[in-house]
Amino acid sequence: MADAFDQVALEEFVDVLEKLKIPYAIGGSVASSFYGQVRFTQDADVSVAAFGSQIGMFCKAIEGDFYVSSQAVKQAHANASSFNVIHLNTAFKIDVFIILDDPFKRQVLMRRTKAALDENSARMYNFVSPEDIILLKLQWYLEGGSVSQKQWGDILGVLDAQKDALDMDYMRDWALKLSISNLLNKALQQIKE
Repeated sequence: MADAFDQVALEEFVDVLEKLKIPYAIGGSVASSFYGQVRFTQDADVSVAAFGSQIGMFCKAIEGDFYVSSQAVKQAHANASSFNVIHLNTAFKIDVFIILDDPFKRQVLMRRTKAALDENSARMYNFVSPEDIILLKLQWYLEGGSVSQKQWGDILGVLDAQKDALDMDYMRDWALKLSISNLLNKALQQIKE
């Protein structure tokens, strides 16, 4: 798992978040690789609680190791959207998603799980839960026109690897609220075949 992306960049980024006590959860392909099938990724997705009062401190703390636009960080907070940072030594990109008033996204942060990236590491990270990474990827798959085989493969990989441990009631409830029940059912059917 650790070879699939730049762990150094992620560790340095998480160090800043933890130092500033900004709640976070690693998602995207890093999380789906962690829970399911490993796939190479050129970036990482990290959801964070809004930290509007700490934008200046965040930018100052990160600017030695990462390129960051303070204007982009402010805009992401104003629009409940995202910004990115680029690790200067490796050019590894981290997309940062600001969580404000979205009930599901708040659940994602509240349900995060702590785990090491691999069995050889003592360092613990906060990950989006396996149920939530499936739901998020189903949303992204739908928003992308339901054509991304990478997203679909990630979804099936996590469902298959985690099937006995998943909270299916939670997933079905949120899939209904997010209008992605048909996609969840299709994915569940596909892993049974």
